[in-house]
Amino acid sequence: MTRKLETLWKEWKESSDISVRDELIVHYLYLVKWVVARLVADLPGHIKLDDLYSSGVTGLIRAVEKYDPEKKSKFESYGILLIKGAIIDELRKLDWIPRSIHQKANWISTGQVHLQQKLGRDPTDEELSLHLGISKEEFSEVLAKIRPIVLVPLNALLQDDEEGTSLAERIPDKNCLTSSDIAHKKECANLLEKAMDTLLEQEKKVLLLYYYDELMLKEIGKVLGVSESRVSQIHTKAILKLRGHLKILSEF
Repeated sequence: MTRKLETLWKEWKESSDISVRDELIVHYLYLVKWVVARLVADLPGHIKLDDLYSSGVTGLIRAVEKYDPEKKSKFESYGILLIKGAIIDELRKLDWIPRSIHQKANWISTGQVHLQQKLGRDPTDEELSLHLGISKEEFSEVLAKIRPIVLVPLNALLQDDEEGTSLAERIPDKNCLTSSDIAHKKECANLLEKAMDTLLEQEKKVLLLYYYDELMLKEIGKVLGVSESRVSQIHTKAILKLRGHLKILSEF
C-alpha cells in the first residue's frame, strides 16, 4: 500500500469524512471493472452491464466502510468478495436463472455424489450421463446452461441455499468476528477441505487457478493445455460435486 493510500485510510478511519471515503472508492473502482469483466462472459445477453457495475460499486462502498486497514489482510481481497456478493445478489433479485436450471444443477450434483459413493471413484461423463438417463451431448448442454449458477465465491458454497439474507451479508466481516463466528468459519473451512478431497486432481487445479490465482477460463485452458469450454465444464462439474458433498457433510 502506497503512502498516499495509507494516509487516506487513516484519515477515513479517524474522521469518517465522506470526501475521503469517496476518494478511496474512486481509487478502487478498477476492482469493480475487473469483477464485472470476469462475470459477464457467463451471463445472458439481456443482463445490462450498467446494472452489474452499479451493484458492484455498492459492494465496494460497503467494503471501504467496513475494512480495517490495521488488519494484515489486503483490501483488494476483501473488496472483491463484497463486490461479487453485491453483484450476485442483484442478479438473484432479477430472477435471471429459471427454477428449472437450479433443479437440473441439484439433479446432476446428487447424481455425481451417488455414483461416486456407489463406484468408489469419480464417475466418467459417460457413466453419469447413463445414470441420469441422457446422452453425453445432452449432458454437456445441461452443464453449459448450469454454468451461471456457479458464479458464487467458493467460500459462500456452504450458505448457497440459505434464505432471507443476501450473499453480501453472509460474507464474513473480518473486522467484527466473534468467537462463535471464528468457530463457525473454521468448521466451514474443514467441511470445504473434506469436500475438496473428493475432487479429481484436474478439478482441484482448475478451482485453485480460478479462485486463488484468479485466472480467466481462457488462461486456465492455456495452463492445462485444454480448450476454454473444457475448463468451463470441469469447473462446473467440480462446483456441483462440492455442493453435493458439502450438503451431506453438513448434515452430520
